[in-house]
Amino acid sequence: MKKTFTTGELAKMCSVSIRTVQFYDKEGIVKPSDYSEGGKRLYTEKELKELHLVCLYKALGFSLEEIRNIINEKNSYQLLSEVLSKQSTNINEKIHSLQRTKEKLDAILQELNETGQIKVQSIEEVDFLLNKKKIHRKTDIMTYIFIACYFLLLIAGFRIALFVGGFAPSILITAAVVLLLGIIYYHHQVNAYICEYCSTKFTISFFRDMFSPNGWKKGKYLKCPECGRRGWFKETFPYKK
Repeated sequence: MKKTFTTGELAKMCSVSIRTVQFYDKEGIVKPSDYSEGGKRLYTEKELKELHLVCLYKALGFSLEEIRNIINEKNSYQLLSEVLSKQSTNINEKIHSLQRTKEKLDAILQELNETGQIKVQSIEEVDFLLNKKKIHRKTDIMTYIFIACYFLLLIAGFRIALFVGGFAPSILITAAVVLLLGIIYYHHQVNAYICEYCSTKFTISFFRDMFSPNGWKKGKYLKCPECGRRGWFKETFPYKK
């Protein structure tokens, strides 16, 4: 004789409520194998395994209809594979969407912390702000690459120029000056600065960028055009459309 379980016993073994077991019976997902003389539901090991699977599918985010189809489908492995693949795709899409939302929140929070106000007024402006942040990260990397290449050129180029002689050193010096001006111009175009005293975001001219001390991670030593304070101002992206 098969061992049977009451609704309460089955619910306890699967860590669910009695109402949940009754609900799955009503929905035709896990039905009792028999009834007692008093009309109580009786379940066997078969239904116990089914309910464990239902709880697993529920935890994986399957819909009630998907769970019903898998439990009642004879070729359940094929259907389960399809549902798992679909659920995995849906989760990846949700993760991507949530990550995008988090990036937008972080961009707005950074703007608020830097300037003390939120300039964006629409989702389009948030997208624009986020894009500016990504571009600024890339321009930071490009600036370091340009500077590294510049110093490598100076080190290797001057040795070659001195070995060649003639006009070579003069040509190299001219090229080095032109490249340095190009790097400064690029840096001037892609950066703005934040005043830590009054939260003003401002840009500077090419010549001011050329002659202002650069503290690398500290930014540049400047004077705020709004409050007149002097100090190290961190670099950020210019807010221009």
